[in-house]
Amino acid sequence: MLELRNQKNSIKQGDVGVGVAIAWFMQNGYPTLMPLTESLPYDLAVDIENKLYRVQVRTTYHKDARGHYKVNLRVLGGNRSGSGKTTHFDPSKVDILFVVTESGEKYLIPSTEIECRSYITLGIEKYARYQLV
Repeated sequence: MLELRNQKNSIKQGDVGVGVAIAWFMQNGYPTLMPLTESLPYDLAVDIENKLYRVQVRTTYHKDARGHYKVNLRVLGGNRSGSGKTTHFDPSKVDILFVVTESGEKYLIPSTEIECRSYITLGIEKYARYQLV
């Protein structure tokens, strides 16, 4: 179990998620690159069969009333959206969403499968097939 909720802030929580994502990609033979700055809409680039994919990493410990994890896709203020602005998920700016839950579940979701721009709910059939084992 990851201690996401006990991280000092959301940036530290995100750092844990990026570390988990890098480890997963590297363990599975996919070379992984990191941007030099945090101003891009993606956290990693991954070489899969000689093609680079832009990967956004998200972490969550929030659950809905049914016990399904909810994944926030928005950036509220902060480094990617400018001061005080909300930036919604744009599937044209990333290729893959890599999600890490507090219980250690991992999901590799093609951005084309994401229709909502604010949050998604894991545990529903639509995303179940993208859970990594």
